Order: sequence, then structure tokens, then C-alpha cells
Amino acid sequence: MDSLDRELDVARAAAREAGAAIMRFYGKPDVAVHSKPDLSPVTAADEAANVCLEKAIRGAFPEDAVLSEESPDDEARLGNRRVWIVDPLDGTRDFLAQTGDFCVLVGLAVDGAAVLGVAYQPVKDALYFARRGKGAFVEVDGATRPLGASRAQLPSEVRVGISRLNPDEGLGKCLAAAGLAARAVQMGASAKHMALARGEIDAVLNLSAAEMEWDTCAPEVILAEAGCTVTDGDGNPFRYNQRDLFRRRGSVASNGKCHSLMLRVMAPCLPEPGP
Repeated sequence: MDSLDRELDVARAAAREAGAAIMRFYGKPDVAVHSKPDLSPVTAADEAANVCLEKAIRGAFPEDAVLSEESPDDEARLGNRRVWIVDPLDGTRDFLAQTGDFCVLVGLAVDGAAVLGVAYQPVKDALYFARRGKGAFVEVDGATRPLGASRAQLPSEVRVGISRLNPDEGLGKCLAAAGLAARAVQMGASAKHMALARGEIDAVLNLSAAEMEWDTCAPEVILAEAGCTVTDGDGNPFRYNQRDLFRRRGSVASNGKCHSLMLRVMAPCLPEPGP
């Protein structure tokens, strides 16, 4: 694997451009909104950000494949070693609710493994980025600093990030059964993962049936390079550029210290394995 310097430069610039496109719609009551087949919202801001990302990536790396939440899936990507996996606006519900907790996610997977991740939170103008083996960083207020996980591991210490606007009833029951309901912190979309990378919370749990590859690719690299652990609900690593894009066994991200605890918390509420 090369240094991915050029890839990171392109991803950072593309994420910022997409974030600027999103902000042109932010807070406007007349922003166009419609529903996808799964009834999740998509806005003109999602679509504008998608145009920015695809133009930048395809222009710089025409031989690579692109998998985006807001574009039709071309399964020709399955034969490509390098696939950019992007979510132009992760947290559309938060965008509409004007919480600020939404991000542009740009990830790169090579041979099924996530190797580069960029997450840009435009409201805070905070750019998170990482490459495998190179550390994780955040650029905000003109300064760049490294990211690092917390060290909490006891149930009485851990703070668990969960979705604010798309709560999962099963996950709530898991936390209550483990005595951790009071330790839950409601946050938006991948803003939870960035708080974990900063060491401000200790784990993020997700049982959403709608979670897909673009929700985990970029955050996984940032978290791993910040010292965190990311797996599915069974403790298995994620693979990317798969035919089935869904995270059907949930996702668990933690500071590593409390990962086994989080897996035990999730276990009773995981769906039955498929055939």
C-alpha cells in the first residue's frame, strides 16, 4: 500500500467542497425533500454534495469505482480493487432538524479493507482524517491535532453514543438490561463516531436495519487510527465492496478497553443470523 497522499488530498478537498454545497441549503425552510423507498429522507443538499464528491473522485481517479448512498449501485465495482465509499450527507434527519450533527463521509477501500477516511462536519468546520498506519487527526480553527481514544472500561465509567433522531427500541432494551441506560449519550449520525475518536465518549452502538457500508467505511479508519476498535455485533471485522451492503449484525465501535463489554450488551438484541 502506498502512502495515499494524493488520495487524502483529494478526499479532504472534496469533503470540504461537498460541505460548502450542503451549507448553501442549511436552515432554509424551502429545501426540497423527498423520501427514498425505505422512507428515509433525501434533500437537495444530499444531491448537491453527491455531485461534488463524484466529480472530484472520478476526475482524479477515473479507474477507481465509486459507491455512494445517493447514486445507483453499479455492481461492476465488485471487480475493482479500489472503491471509494461515500455518504454525501450522513445525518439527513439532523440536517433537517438543524442540530449540526451531520457529516460528509469519504472512505476508500482496497481489496475489501477500509484504508482511508475523511469526515467533515461543516457546521463546526471540523475535518477529521486518517490513513491506515498514519494516525488520525482533526483540523479545526486553523489547527491540526491528533485524535485519541478514552480509556474507560468499567460499566460505571463508560459513555455510550446512540442515535438521537433514529432510535432503536431493541438497543434501548439492551442498554436498560445492562444497567447502562443512564450512560447513553444521544448524538447525531457519525458525529457520535467523531466524539469517540476525540475521547469524549467511550463507545457507539448501532442496531439500525438501515446501516450500510457508507456509514462505517470512513469512520472506521479514523477510529482505528485513534486507537479504537470497530466490529460488527458479533465481534467480526467489516469487509467492504460487498454485494450485500447492509450491516445486518449491527456495529460496535469502542475505545477498545470496553469492547468486550459492549459486545455483551449487544448480544441479546442482535437479529437472528441469516441463512
